Amino acid sequence: MSIRIVDTDAGFDELEVAWNHLTGEKPDAFFSTYDYVRTAWKHFHRSTDHLFLMVIQDGDSVRGIAPFYIRSRRIRGIPVRSIRFISTWEGDRPRIVVSGSEEAAWRGIFSFLRKDFRDWEILELPEQPVEGPDGNGWSFLPASGWHWESSPGGVDHYVSLEGTWDEYLAGLDSGSRCDWRRRSRRLSSSPGGCVVERISDPVRILDALSRFVALERSGWKAEAGIGVAKDEAHRAFYEDLLPRLAAKGQAVVCFLKSGGEDMAGVINFIRKDVIIGRHTAYSPSHAAHSPGVLLRVECIRDAFGKAFREFDFLTMKGEGASNAKSDWANGKRETVDWTGYRVRGRLLPLVAAKRLKRLLGDEPCRRREER
Repeated sequence: MSIRIVDTDAGFDELEVAWNHLTGEKPDAFFSTYDYVRTAWKHFHRSTDHLFLMVIQDGDSVRGIAPFYIRSRRIRGIPVRSIRFISTWEGDRPRIVVSGSEEAAWRGIFSFLRKDFRDWEILELPEQPVEGPDGNGWSFLPASGWHWESSPGGVDHYVSLEGTWDEYLAGLDSGSRCDWRRRSRRLSSSPGGCVVERISDPVRILDALSRFVALERSGWKAEAGIGVAKDEAHRAFYEDLLPRLAAKGQAVVCFLKSGGEDMAGVINFIRKDVIIGRHTAYSPSHAAHSPGVLLRVECIRDAFGKAFREFDFLTMKGEGASNAKSDWANGKRETVDWTGYRVRGRLLPLVAAKRLKRLLGDEPCRRREER
């Protein structure tokens, strides 16, 4: 096995076939697929960022890809170069893509970063599976020459779609179930009634995106500066990504409508047998009906009885990050954020300060120190 670095856009494009083969049957690899990572790099990288795709090869065969980039910045006045996942831009739970053992691939990557490529100081690995890439924990993280920190990466809530809709509904908290039924009845009996419109046609999906953005801009997300259209780069990203995914049956935009008016919208991605609930927006004039929640629940109900295994709400961080999602979930996965520091040269003062804080009991993060 060997590792080569791809650092040009042309080289990136040449990896498309091999990349698609690696992610072909992996439902948890959506935010590490070629389409997603290539589009994210195109729209979000700065001119000073350096593409850093680590390609794991066995002879001429590509066995794995670690989709990274390198960004220079300063921490406490110290210039550092951080290796980061490209899909942390507008993505979730970034992963390397490999055939075979992911842990073995990581061991190869760590060895390469220790021996063959030293133009870096920090390796950032957010939202990794808390149980480790192969379910065996993280004891394989290198010790000599490294300083590791970890912190909770958030919780991924999801709905298992096994069984029937009625069985799922019966297993929910009675308060959530009763509130949904009450709001659904009230909205259905209103003069305009309500209907769900689903748009997955590549030709129509850009118009659907424009309608979704109009809902976003009518509500609190516009003032908070978040969402699909929080800036031109993000809107351009989705204008590029959605038609590409829709052409492959991997994107759908849904609207809850009353009297011909859009009350709420969701953007969902589809990866094999998993539906990924990416964005929700609603009109403030209909907030009393909780149209965003009603539409999301309708999407879940529609998925039962079809060839889907799971509805993924994605990772949420912080206390009470979104009760509207967690209240409707029947499963969850925890993630962990790992940060590795190369204990050499100009980074030594920073690492020394971090270790001092630990000794003084001021830093809450768990660590795995250099042995």
